[in-house]
Amino acid sequence: MKILLRLPNWLGDAVMATPALELLKNHYPKASLSIVGTQAVCGLFERDPCVQAVFVDETKKSKSRLLATYQLAKQIGKHDIAITFTNNIFSALLLFWTKTPLRIGYAKNLRSPFLSHPLAFHSGYHQVLTYAHLLSPLFSGAYKQNQDKMFLDATSLDVPALKLIASKKPYASEKKTKIGINPGAAFGSAKRWLKEYFAETILSLIQKDYEVVLFGNQSDEEMMNEIITIVKKLATQQKILENITDLTGKTTITSLIDTIATLDLFITNDSGPMHIATALQIPLIAIFGPTNDKETSPWRHKNAVILNRSLPCAPCKKRTCPLDHHNCMKLITPDEVIAATNKLLARKP
Repeated sequence: MKILLRLPNWLGDAVMATPALELLKNHYPKASLSIVGTQAVCGLFERDPCVQAVFVDETKKSKSRLLATYQLAKQIGKHDIAITFTNNIFSALLLFWTKTPLRIGYAKNLRSPFLSHPLAFHSGYHQVLTYAHLLSPLFSGAYKQNQDKMFLDATSLDVPALKLIASKKPYASEKKTKIGINPGAAFGSAKRWLKEYFAETILSLIQKDYEVVLFGNQSDEEMMNEIITIVKKLATQQKILENITDLTGKTTITSLIDTIATLDLFITNDSGPMHIATALQIPLIAIFGPTNDKETSPWRHKNAVILNRSLPCAPCKKRTCPLDHHNCMKLITPDEVIAATNKLLARKP
């Protein structure tokens, strides 16, 4: 049995697809998986023994994406089952051109003719359930008979937690309480808590002699430098700055997973690293503003605190604040985050 999976494009979405992958592996224990996606997303599954083939999709960079998608499909070849977790026309065409007989995806963006099982999309559910629903044509009994929104309601308790594989040899120091800070969010500035608030929180933590590890990709380096500059200006004792480890732009996907796995607590915007921490069950403070925490909240995480003002204008789901006040983030204070930090650290044995 060979199964082809066109993974989500965003890092966090790909992590939220892992419960669907676990259900798939349990249903077809002898199946080999082929995955298609961005370089970063494919990196999440580097250690998964069920993944036998990896195809990085760079067709978006081509002059003719249509031709590049066809060529990629021919390179991938025929599978027994193919599922697309993305909703664009190109992912459906990719599955179609591999000549895989059973092709599953959501019936959006004129894709139905290219899918053998185009499913109706139902909004308002957690993204984990939306992805798990794509497996409904493969299962017998209640799963197969309920291919509408009733499937989501009936099976939500059966969908497992997020899952990623971290290194069994954490390399970070364990002498101090270690707290990760992730001030970035790839989708846009609206999802980001204020730089000044992050700086104030970091200062409070390092004053308590906690080790603070800063996370971000290369595009976050300027923002992170600004945060560190603010911390330096606020700090009365320069020695406490030694408690800051800046990993911005210095991690691969696998090293990001491994480093987050060593943390005692993670403070983050709604982002890919938030879902990585959830998959690793790291105590978590998640700051939400323009996005819907009912759809992308930390899935099945008992030690997660969600901070959300739930303003009338939210969730707007915009990259930048359309009202120019950004109150969904401004009204969440550093004092609240620090109080939640103390609460979660008090639970740790």
